[in-house]
Amino acid sequence: MKRTILSAAVVIALGLASGCGGRESGGSGGAAGAQRDLVIAFASSPTNLDARIGNDNASGRIFDLIYSGLVAVTKENTYAPDLAERWETPDDRTLIFHLRPNLKFHDGRPLTAQDVKWTYDSLMAEDFASGKKSGYAAVASIEAPDDRTVIFRLSEPNGGILANLNLGIVPRDADPEVYKTRPIGAGPYKVTEFATDERVVMESFDEWHLGTPNIKRIVARIIPDATTRVLEMRRGSVNFEINNIPFDQVAGFENNPEFKVLKEPGATYQYLAFNVRDPILGKKPVRQAIAHAIDRDRIIRDLLLGYGTKTETIFPSGHWARTEGLPSYDFDPERAKQLLDQAGHRDPDGDGPRARFTLSFKTSTDPEANQRAQIIQQMLKNVGIDMQIQSNEFGTFYEDIQKGNFQMFSLSRGGIPDPDFYQVIFHSDSVPPEGQNRGYYLNPRLDQLIEQGRSTFDEATRKKAYDEAQRILADDVPYISLYHQTNIAVMRSYLDGFEMYPSGFLLSVPKMTISAE
Repeated sequence: MKRTILSAAVVIALGLASGCGGRESGGSGGAAGAQRDLVIAFASSPTNLDARIGNDNASGRIFDLIYSGLVAVTKENTYAPDLAERWETPDDRTLIFHLRPNLKFHDGRPLTAQDVKWTYDSLMAEDFASGKKSGYAAVASIEAPDDRTVIFRLSEPNGGILANLNLGIVPRDADPEVYKTRPIGAGPYKVTEFATDERVVMESFDEWHLGTPNIKRIVARIIPDATTRVLEMRRGSVNFEINNIPFDQVAGFENNPEFKVLKEPGATYQYLAFNVRDPILGKKPVRQAIAHAIDRDRIIRDLLLGYGTKTETIFPSGHWARTEGLPSYDFDPERAKQLLDQAGHRDPDGDGPRARFTLSFKTSTDPEANQRAQIIQQMLKNVGIDMQIQSNEFGTFYEDIQKGNFQMFSLSRGGIPDPDFYQVIFHSDSVPPEGQNRGYYLNPRLDQLIEQGRSTFDEATRKKAYDEAQRILADDVPYISLYHQTNIAVMRSYLDGFEMYPSGFLLSVPKMTISAE
């Protein structure tokens, strides 16, 4: 069946508001109309600014600002035109994209269909190392018959392919060694400086195809220490953050008229992952026991101060693919002990100090991440598991995770628009370095369901496959689903126009304005 999506959708998803911007005054006050930068607090540094490679949350938020893809994700987790003004699917193995006229990269070069083809071809090349590669396994070939037409030929139907086509487009011959710190994109802002672990400076791209951004300069400041982020926000050297202020500080900003606080249900998914190649964690009853030993309600209450919702699946409430009634691991220490006994890990001294076994839990130095680890550590101790916490700065921690060098870790994902992402994180073909199945979870039936789910554009058929997939994952627990976090954005009262995306994206920043005080 032929389907066409027209460019009118972009008005809703990406339209610009009028206004002006300028330079940061440096203080919390200032004269009316004082010019400022938008200074955003980041908790960690981007690891790689090449859109084909960077996989961490900080890199993704910079990508929101500096790149444009064929399509863009909307607040409703659908897709709107971006570089492509429209597209069509004449059959279930072909997608034809029609680019907007007069597209340009940040350095002034024209952006054509050949650049789009090259971006994807380079990523899919056998010798190109990227955890994103497995998302394009169904792409047989890409054609650029003229400067404004791109044709994707699929080896098999793939209903989730659009979820992988918001990749930032780079110019032909983009060198990943250069682009990891000095990228050239076609998004609303261009990078002028990247100092790892310090800042990313961006200036507006006045020839952006969706209009000149209102705020002319953005500084992403890397501030790993949460207390410092709060102090910088209060004194005005930072004026915007999202999901990076400690929960116990939110009320203080809400009660201060110099600030605005936005809170909405979020899609950011916090999970605990296992390396199932490990001889202990490879046993399903052990993973299930750990799930029963963790009191998620207490973590949400004590760590998040209620700003979260317990979940059994990666998809938030309201997502079309979410399955209800999944196997649930309610807090039940006695059941956890029974499962550990069944797995052959009996408590050697009853209520004595000796542990059943010892596990390593890797985390970053982020205070919230460490507090979460410490809470889980105590919960596991109560059922006889000695969990040792290994905390490193984010770059070192994340490198170990990407390599599969861990027993357990906890991270968050910023929300998954399409369930085809299961291909990237759980399919047997997606173990590192081809994908992000970092725990090496292998399940032939799950592979079949993932392939079924992506084999059609029919949503009802896809939903049936993903329902069973979610039941398998909830039962096997390669991940423990902890919660979906509430999105909280804190900003100075003179900032207007920010719209919250469920996944915490910064895609609405080009619409923001600085009002007169």
